[in-house]
Amino acid sequence: MKYALIISFIAFATALSGRQVGFEAATVKPAATNDPQSGVMRDSSPGRITYRNMTLRDLLYQAYGTGLSTAMNVSGGPAWIARDRFTIEAVAQGNPDDRQFRLMLRKLLEERFAVQTRWETRQIDVYALVLDRDGKPGSKLKTWDGTCAGGRPPRDYDDPAMPRCPGASFHPSGLILEGATMVPLAEMLSTQRRLLGRIVQDRTGLTGRYNIDLQFDFINANQPDAPGPSIFTALKEQLDLKLEAAKGPLDVLVVENASPPTEN
Repeated sequence: MKYALIISFIAFATALSGRQVGFEAATVKPAATNDPQSGVMRDSSPGRITYRNMTLRDLLYQAYGTGLSTAMNVSGGPAWIARDRFTIEAVAQGNPDDRQFRLMLRKLLEERFAVQTRWETRQIDVYALVLDRDGKPGSKLKTWDGTCAGGRPPRDYDDPAMPRCPGASFHPSGLILEGATMVPLAEMLSTQRRLLGRIVQDRTGLTGRYNIDLQFDFINANQPDAPGPSIFTALKEQLDLKLEAAKGPLDVLVVENASPPTEN
């Protein structure tokens, strides 16, 4: 059964004048029990998006993070925000980009979950992604030629936190990025915080866009006898980059209030 919540839509351009943007329509409901799938799914129809089988904490990362992942942390809030799962199906006018969808999701969470937050900056242990030797990128750090594999069109906006080509992904033997700065590379490595023990921050000084094919043993990356190279070895040998232990700032989104959504 579908529950419907109609939320007025305001064009993204109005956000520039301080007005908030919202979905044209959205449903919020408990996720199906034992749903094996979870994540953000874009419909083939422009303006349609599904946040499937996600906790409120997951949704906050989607709403307030940038780029591919979240070089940030969510702290505070009641225990259920990391336990209870929801599915949100939403529709927006036009064909919003990732940044517009983030703004719309923020407004929805404020309205439906009564979310109130504040930002803090904390100094934590990080890995700094830096150039390894001569200040030049390695052999597999190819300068982007402006095209995307498979004839896909590049994204029409130039956000340093996002690759220009969609489809950035991990695979069993590494990761692939097209048209990317070092920012999304660092953020993708940050998603492996359980393996690395800390997030990764870009301090290479490189500002160009590259195609990156980094081969390492992703599946067994935390095993000393893994058949493929470690992340550390792969970065050095393939990209002439390295990870150095350092201190760095972490943006922390502190949840001051949240309430379970009412059925709609």
